[in-house]
Amino acid sequence: MNNNVINNNFFAYCMDVCQRSILFMDVMRRRGNDMVMMTSENSSTVLTFEIEKILDGADFNPPINYWLAQVVPLADHPTDINKRPYVIQDPRAGRGPGIAGFKKDSEIGAALKHGHPVYFIGFDAEPIGEQNYEDVIRGQVRFYKEVARLHPNSPKLCAIGNCAAGYLTMFSAMQEPELFGPLLIAGSPLSYWNGERGRNPMRYIGGMLGGSWLVSLLGDIGGGRFDGTNLVMNFNILNFDNFLWGKQYDLFANVDQDSERFLQFERWLGSFGELNRSEIKWIVDKFFVGNQLTTGMLTTSDGIKLDPREISSPIVTFISDGDNISPPAQSAGWIADLYQDVDEIIARGKTIIYCLNHKVGHLALFTGSKVAKRENKLFVESMDTIDLLPPGLYELILETPEGAEDGTPLHAKYAARTIEDIKALGYNSEEDDRAFATVNKCSQALDGFYESFIHPLFRMYHNPLVARVAKDIQPLRWNYWLFSEKYNPTMKIFATLAEQVKEDRKQLAEDNQWLIWQDMQAKLIASYLHNLQNLRDNLMEQTFFNLWGNSEMQKYWNTDEGIPRYTPSLTQMERNKLMANYTAETLQKMPVTSRLGAIFRVVALLLVGRHEIKASSAATLISWAKKNYPQIGDDELRQVISSQVTVVWQDKDNALNELRKFVMSKDEAEQLVLAVEDILTQIADVPARMIVALHELAQKLNIVD
Repeated sequence: MNNNVINNNFFAYCMDVCQRSILFMDVMRRRGNDMVMMTSENSSTVLTFEIEKILDGADFNPPINYWLAQVVPLADHPTDINKRPYVIQDPRAGRGPGIAGFKKDSEIGAALKHGHPVYFIGFDAEPIGEQNYEDVIRGQVRFYKEVARLHPNSPKLCAIGNCAAGYLTMFSAMQEPELFGPLLIAGSPLSYWNGERGRNPMRYIGGMLGGSWLVSLLGDIGGGRFDGTNLVMNFNILNFDNFLWGKQYDLFANVDQDSERFLQFERWLGSFGELNRSEIKWIVDKFFVGNQLTTGMLTTSDGIKLDPREISSPIVTFISDGDNISPPAQSAGWIADLYQDVDEIIARGKTIIYCLNHKVGHLALFTGSKVAKRENKLFVESMDTIDLLPPGLYELILETPEGAEDGTPLHAKYAARTIEDIKALGYNSEEDDRAFATVNKCSQALDGFYESFIHPLFRMYHNPLVARVAKDIQPLRWNYWLFSEKYNPTMKIFATLAEQVKEDRKQLAEDNQWLIWQDMQAKLIASYLHNLQNLRDNLMEQTFFNLWGNSEMQKYWNTDEGIPRYTPSLTQMERNKLMANYTAETLQKMPVTSRLGAIFRVVALLLVGRHEIKASSAATLISWAKKNYPQIGDDELRQVISSQVTVVWQDKDNALNELRKFVMSKDEAEQLVLAVEDILTQIADVPARMIVALHELAQKLNIVD
């Protein structure tokens, strides 16, 4: 390559860098302005859907800053009032609401496109008065009762809780289980102690700070308000390579294509909010440090025990290997905390499903990413199937047909799993549990000291100005403010310059050697920061276990002996009684008492293996039943399906014998075979041999020649 070409390429690259820099600064200006706008409006959201508030928590006694809104139906997808209502809730973890619906392809969008009434539980940026977390819990129940009241003729509502909102969704279902149909909990760390060494260091933060006392201090500095940016900063620091470099460089390198996508997401990232001091302390003490939710130890101040085992609805939890905020060990580990084995889950009549994604990050589980949006769509389509599954523990496996394109609909099946499968996702050893239990003991002591001697001083000398200054100097806020026109008027010039650049924008050739060099340097910087991040994570983990896993430290806090983590497991006597009751109930269900029961018994004998249920087969069966037996309600249908599958799973031979007793006449038998054959022919993936198997089964029943 001659010097003229090199010089021309370099000149073109320099012009491109200048233009991209101006466009980049203009995007940062718009980002800062958006943050100022979002934080100036107490009720702002990033929802792309129109909503109508129908119940305001500010009117409750005591008042809370939450509200219930109905999502206005899409013009091309009208809502059927008699369809199952969806209630979707976002986390209140330092940012505002709306992340579950800031894209058309999202949880909200998927439900609307299927004609379901959709409701959204949002919240204002600032708490009201002295509201505490238990006030919020009680308020949530009122929201769900209102939705149930508005849809008396619909199937029971589906509640979706994203991240920290999963706690509130579960709490509501614990207190009023009769209100709820299926629950979807996406990326919610219900069992916070659990994890894998060498991965996901966020669970160590509490231990590195000595427990929850720092949360109390920050709440006092804020005059009783905890600035949500402190939570957001924790998330950012977790991936500081992306926070400090990655996302800014990606925008700079692709500013022509990614500006609007970047701004859309940043509107939510910059929608900072606050919590009352008592709210954040309740969350940290009882969840993050205390880990009380899944250990059977969580009770409210008025003595109500919050036990997830009280939930009667099917529970679906979305988890991802790519989620470093709520990794699978935390989002699914609660199942192993609460249940000794699958037999106990079945005996209690519980249906629990987890869906493991191997790619997407935390936010993508509920923001409508390329992968997650197909999962949301499939979940809505499979709702009736999930609601009618027999008790057990399943993995919802989503597969793309081999050789198919990305947009091809997913295939789904419910594969039976064991508690060992849950523990394989990441589960603490007794040694790990003992370290976290030591942190909890130390946290209680330090917090007690703080509340007795330090907190009263803040109450005596509270100064609103100090609280305001502490909020304003938060570095994360300045990361936005410095680029806004309100706080930096010089940024206005980039609006004018950006318009000029867009008129004369010249794209640089992708093979420009200077552009290639730029990308190489960017990757080196990213790699360097990533290595620093890994070094920090390793040091944090080593320090945590060297300190809190130390035998002398554990001896001092009296955690060196006994079981470090209480689990609500049954005594052997209680377990024997539970299993005996379940066996007795199964025997009661064994006789066939209706024609529909006989049809489902035959289908179960043919299609339902011990290890998996295909979603498409189950959906076809349910659709056929509702068409041919419209007088049967969903609750009765669930009972019939569940009972037939259960008895086949437990005792296939006896189930066949009882079916033989029910089928007495040849005419009745022929009608039974015809009905089942009609179902089988409607199931697309049923092989021809299944029809043959049907007639072989009929021969065993002595019902055909």
